[in-house]
Amino acid sequence: MSQYFSVFYLRNLRPAVILCLSLAALCFGDAAVALTRAELYQATAPMADRSEAAQTEAFQTAMKTVLVRVTGRRSAEDDPALSPLVGNARRYVQQYRAAPDGRVWVSFDGPAIERWLTQNGQPLWGRERPTTFVWLTAQTGPQSGTVITADDTSELKTAIDAAAVLRGVPLRWPTAAELQKDRLDYAGVNGAAPSTLADIGRRLGGEGILIGRAASTSATANVRWTHLFQDRSSEFSGALEGVNRTADLYAGLFAASGNLVPIDIVVKGNGDHREYANVQTYLESLTFISHVSVAALTGDTIRFRLATRGGAESLQRTLSLNGRLQPIAAGDNGILRFQLRR
Repeated sequence: MSQYFSVFYLRNLRPAVILCLSLAALCFGDAAVALTRAELYQATAPMADRSEAAQTEAFQTAMKTVLVRVTGRRSAEDDPALSPLVGNARRYVQQYRAAPDGRVWVSFDGPAIERWLTQNGQPLWGRERPTTFVWLTAQTGPQSGTVITADDTSELKTAIDAAAVLRGVPLRWPTAAELQKDRLDYAGVNGAAPSTLADIGRRLGGEGILIGRAASTSATANVRWTHLFQDRSSEFSGALEGVNRTADLYAGLFAASGNLVPIDIVVKGNGDHREYANVQTYLESLTFISHVSVAALTGDTIRFRLATRGGAESLQRTLSLNGRLQPIAAGDNGILRFQLRR
């Protein structure tokens, strides 16, 4: 394991690691914005000097970062099955340039990496990533504290945002105006039931909800987390465990692997050709679907035939994620059915 990643996944972060995390956040911007497909395959890495050997090592370190993000597995950087990708990292580099503090920014050939992963039976987690709303309170005194907002610049939020970028998890933090509108302060958030915070978080755009209570605002703060997603609830502790365990869960649900299989789905509510075309374009944009065709068209109902990885259950979870296609009862033949939401 490289030095960078060894320290990154430790519970207690040293200042050098905080700097690395901060640089990652600066390179990718706001953690609330979902990464584009291209950004999933971009990373920064330290480069000791300008020699070819140092450059090769930097490319390999950056490749490890990308593989953790797009397989969804924290252990990906040490997985022998992925060593051919790491060893040949230079072959996949499309662009690179100098970054601050002796680092290099690298952009890899995403489609080529995706082909390699799917051809070799490895999981692939594409852009299908739930936005997670974060409620985090932090103590600032024996009887006082603060709610971490989108504009907060504390070490703790900086580290959390950067870890989210590295794992590819979009985060949504409350704004000060939203707290004021809902009349929420430190005591209100700290004492609220998880279900109450989940309702507000979903109203504000969260698909998953992460609730944390921190002992301080430092990057080494002890944080107790609760994560809520659909019908799942889990608890864990550690400054970055909230993000990492959230990413682990999402990857387990949305990363697809295995051979391509044909699956038919029915979509109702297509009012015109424009809506039909939009649905087809949406299906074609999903990472784990390689081909979309129309098997039947009757009135406002279209039967699509998909070539997809991950099976019917994984497909239904992903199609339901952004609410565009709402699941409805399956037909007598067991085909997945969805209602198009306008």
